[in-house]
Amino acid sequence: MTQPIVEMRDITKTFGSTRALRGVDFTVMPGEIHALLGRNGAGKSTLVSALSGVTPADAGTIRIGGTSVTANGQSYAAAIRDEIAHVQQTPRLFDQLTVAENLFLENPVVRKRYGLVSHGRMISRTQALLDEWRIDIRPTALAGQLDAGTRQLLEIMKALNRGVPVMILDEPTAALSNAEKRILFDHIRALKLRGVSFVYISHHLDEVFEVADTVTILRDGQIVTARAPVSSLDVETIANLMMGQATTRSERSDTTDATAPPLLRAKGIRIGPAHEATVDLEVRGGEIVALAGPVGSGKESLAMILAGHQTPFGGEISSPRGKLPVIGLVPTDRHASGYVGILGVRENVAAGGLDILSGPLGFINRRKEQEHVGRLARQTNVIASSLDQAVGQLSGGNQQKVVFARSLCRSPDVIVALSPTRGVDVGAKEQLYALLRDLAAKGMGVVVVSDEEDEISQLANRVVIVFEGAIVDELVGDYSMKDLILRMEGVA
Repeated sequence: MTQPIVEMRDITKTFGSTRALRGVDFTVMPGEIHALLGRNGAGKSTLVSALSGVTPADAGTIRIGGTSVTANGQSYAAAIRDEIAHVQQTPRLFDQLTVAENLFLENPVVRKRYGLVSHGRMISRTQALLDEWRIDIRPTALAGQLDAGTRQLLEIMKALNRGVPVMILDEPTAALSNAEKRILFDHIRALKLRGVSFVYISHHLDEVFEVADTVTILRDGQIVTARAPVSSLDVETIANLMMGQATTRSERSDTTDATAPPLLRAKGIRIGPAHEATVDLEVRGGEIVALAGPVGSGKESLAMILAGHQTPFGGEISSPRGKLPVIGLVPTDRHASGYVGILGVRENVAAGGLDILSGPLGFINRRKEQEHVGRLARQTNVIASSLDQAVGQLSGGNQQKVVFARSLCRSPDVIVALSPTRGVDVGAKEQLYALLRDLAAKGMGVVVVSDEEDEISQLANRVVIVFEGAIVDELVGDYSMKDLILRMEGVA
């Protein structure tokens, strides 16, 4: 019988009073794509961080290939570095280094005699990799100037380039377009045929059924399903095992106030210098509008213009009701611009409304802050040990809820949410969907930008299709999933 390439036995990990892992056993076979699933906070990222040594386990044994370590809370990452690569949820690139320098940092294949780096060899190898992955950027481009999807692909390429037998991919497609996902999956399958093993974490269950062989499910730091063949499972079963109870898929509703003037009106908006077309769009109270379309269509830029965070190249934003409405923003990447990880829940949420929480001399009114932030934390279902717990210590779902709470701090009339449920589990998704519907039902205008057809279908009573900087179509009311998919891809 083939021996596992990865064996983890009786792994435990504690953070303060929280037992993140409770005696977990986990194995991976050679050439296997093993999906590790669970809700936010279930222990997935902690387990793979213990496997790679990013966060050493407190106890247990780990074997990868021919290398074994006994965990005791001390670092062992160096001992297993040649056996495993770990691509984390947030790319660990150096913004002031070039693409080539990031890809071959510490990689000996570009070194000459005496350890000097051959820049010619590095550039040529980088260009070959970029061509192979069909990424149209220069090897000399600075990493800090790239978009989120390209940065994520570079992080994956850097890890795969090391030639290790085991790869951990933690939410690798969160920032990728559908086309970029196809490229990634092709490379994963090709490496699997060469015997490389993958531990794959994703909240997108359709990806699990597309690429994984085996599924292990964690709940509350313990294994509830170990090494189940993916063919023996379905989406509903996986969701119920993750949640510990039966889950139901919510449906969209329409609370649009069609009789009142719109809250927000965009007229003659030019999204970018390369776009000649202009955009006219209204957002009404009580409606959830989704901006959809292919990657690069301009939907994200249009959303940022509506939110007042990007200047259009023409046109104006106004309100038929008089002064412009207060707008709350949920940004695309919570890690980059949604929160400050070392600060607590209270400080992060209050940052969205310092003006309304301050007294006449500019000092924060602590009692008012505590009451206001506490109410918003309850409204958004933030789970934390206290309002002073650092947001960086929370699960991804709770971090996203903090970002939502901050966006609501000034009681906005309109909320603009880009990728509102990126990197959160099925339970947290339903909570955020319910929050957005509740906000709309109370008269708020909601604008959502998403690349997920199912998410748009569950939320939006109006879908605005953006293509090449122009609105080319709308879906209203009882639209079909087929129509939505075709229009989002720009083929209908």
